[in-house]
Amino acid sequence: MQLRWPYPHILEEGVWGPTTSNHNFCEEDYNITPYIAEFVNTLTNITYVIYGLHGLHRVSPKPTGGLLSTLAFPYWGLISVGLLSAYFHATLKYHSQMGDDLSMFLAVGAILHQLLCFRASASQRRKYTFGIMGTLIPVSVYHVWADEIIVHEITFAVMIFLVARQTRVLIRQQVKGEESRRRLGRMATFGISTGLFGYFLWNIDFHFCGRVTQFKHYIGLPWGFLFELHGWWHILTGICAYMGMALVEYLVTIEEGVTGRQEEGFVWPVKAVLRDLDGVGGKKDE
Repeated sequence: MQLRWPYPHILEEGVWGPTTSNHNFCEEDYNITPYIAEFVNTLTNITYVIYGLHGLHRVSPKPTGGLLSTLAFPYWGLISVGLLSAYFHATLKYHSQMGDDLSMFLAVGAILHQLLCFRASASQRRKYTFGIMGTLIPVSVYHVWADEIIVHEITFAVMIFLVARQTRVLIRQQVKGEESRRRLGRMATFGISTGLFGYFLWNIDFHFCGRVTQFKHYIGLPWGFLFELHGWWHILTGICAYMGMALVEYLVTIEEGVTGRQEEGFVWPVKAVLRDLDGVGGKKDE
């Protein structure tokens, strides 16, 4: 018996009622179950949640950690992205779309705050906190009120740029060995490349939806699940986000002269990179 089933009949409307979101992705609505609008796009958000839970498990026992510490906030943001994005793709409602959009700010804002506040004075930390919140709150209100996307995307892109730049600066300041700096730099490059490849797949899914859907119907289920390209965007950006958060956590918590087992508590693909890195202390090779 050939392992292939044709796609089922698409329901016009699921249990959540008519679609009210501005965005509806290439995956056909309610073609698997009436309870989940976009089945694969919903389930693949588990990537964010799993990585976020791993991060919380790592930082919770730390002396400077805990579930409500600055080390934990980025991972809470990652979990919120997964849950709110899953809610959006399951319901395709306008309010769930707004929750998905704004959860991105929560995640990147937390990691930017962590970077800027590292070794900052109390007055500087207050300045950075008010600066980030003073930017994100008005932009978020405007995004929901005006139902626009340009300002939202520009703000998010600028914050990503600031995170990437500050991370590179922190690598130079914190990591003593030249080879260790190169390894961390390659890890950062791999993370960014993973996210960009996810964005490439996202664009194929968006611009060539008709052809992709035709091919999925040709190969049938379950193989068609592998070509739900927006789902791969979730998986790849989940890996990218975790790598960035784990790298920042490593840089702000490593201690001078500590060279062993720094990778403990991290998971793939971060753990292998951090194994046996040189100690830190802000010194550079002579």
